[in-house]
Amino acid sequence: MREIRREDDGALLGFVRPSGEGWEPLTVFGYPLGEPRPEADALEEVHRSGLEALMGPWLFLEEGEWYRCVIVEAAADAVRVRPTDIGYPRENVLAVTLERPGPETFRPG
Repeated sequence: MREIRREDDGALLGFVRPSGEGWEPLTVFGYPLGEPRPEADALEEVHRSGLEALMGPWLFLEEGEWYRCVIVEAAADAVRVRPTDIGYPRENVLAVTLERPGPETFRPG
């Protein structure tokens, strides 16, 4: 897996990793930004939407139910989210940490 950083300030934008015949673009926490593609296209995708993907609404799975949330903090091994779903059962929870979330437990909403 290779880090992709913004040239002007060094901010981490995401990663690319080899996948089959191409390269898979990933967020800073390793979530796929799309299908594998040629390396230049994967790099372009990370530059274009790596950070933007963090700003949108997401859904996380907890005890068999999906809940809406926003990302508060993202790192390579964990994501902290703030539940925004009125139906979220844990009252007064400001943030939930998801360890290495993948498409089976965390997805764009």
